[in-house]
Amino acid sequence: MAIYDNEGNAILPSGFAVPAKWTHKDDKAVPEPKGEGQSLMISDFLTPEWGRLVDGEEEARIVFKAGKNRDGYFSCQELLEQVDMAIDIFEGKTKGQAVGLFLFDNAPSHQKRANNALSARKMPKGPSEGWTHKKGGPNMRPGVLPDGNFQELYYPDNHPLMGGWFKGMEQIIRERGLWPANGLNAQCESFKCEEGRTDCCCRRLLFMQPDFVNQKSALEELVTRRGHICDFYPKFHCELNFIEQYWGAAKLRYRSSPRTKNIMEMEANVLTSLDDIPLQQIRRYAGRSAKFMDAYIKGLNGAQAAWAAWKYHGHRVLPENVMAQFDGAHNVSK
Repeated sequence: MAIYDNEGNAILPSGFAVPAKWTHKDDKAVPEPKGEGQSLMISDFLTPEWGRLVDGEEEARIVFKAGKNRDGYFSCQELLEQVDMAIDIFEGKTKGQAVGLFLFDNAPSHQKRANNALSARKMPKGPSEGWTHKKGGPNMRPGVLPDGNFQELYYPDNHPLMGGWFKGMEQIIRERGLWPANGLNAQCESFKCEEGRTDCCCRRLLFMQPDFVNQKSALEELVTRRGHICDFYPKFHCELNFIEQYWGAAKLRYRSSPRTKNIMEMEANVLTSLDDIPLQQIRRYAGRSAKFMDAYIKGLNGAQAAWAAWKYHGHRVLPENVMAQFDGAHNVSK
């Protein structure tokens, strides 16, 4: 059993619901506050089967007051904690008998790697005492040698001269049996390597090693470690992520709600707007996004996929001859 969990977030400003009215020309103008006011960020998960990811009194939704002198900014660490909580809820609802497919968009915070992840980006060529990828961070995790064994990137603590030092790129490459007789520079000038070259400098050579290439994001490592599947939507294709339609419907409801006087009223209106969207509507959103996926698989472009999703809105899947039907409907000749 696979459950499609869509994580996403939306930001709603308190001034989003702007009143409009007719006034007599002789009426005095009443000043309105400028700007959109304070905002709330909502981060949540949706599933086609259950709607919001909720189990009893537990829920995956987070209300975050982003900004300076508020809750700060929603970082990768907050995201990881939320995903860990969401997996707990998912496993509680399924009694641990299902594998979840957790889908995320391609936001930079979703692609951030763990602090100890493999990366040749800042590695020095030679040995370095106390070097870590991030200043003050943990030692980089071991790599993988060509024979499949782990490769420690730091000398052992009992090393006679460099106990605990980072080995440096040259030594790491030598231990992999890849150091050329004429040596290598640390990196090409400005790291602009000759096109097609994979061994022109130390940094490029390590960049192309399988263990460095296959380094996953912290988010994917977390989901995989918990025994579930993590995947990402392609960039610039919000129509594939049905939670975006959920956000849009909630914002429409919020715009029609009374103008709020403070952040507490605003939060109450926001949550009411989100909770008012019925499960049946969420399932329709999921079905519409699935039709776009099916259309792209069948070779349609964006405009054709939008037409197909509208034409077959009551169908679970698109017909195999959908391309021919589109051509016929638009008088397209081969």
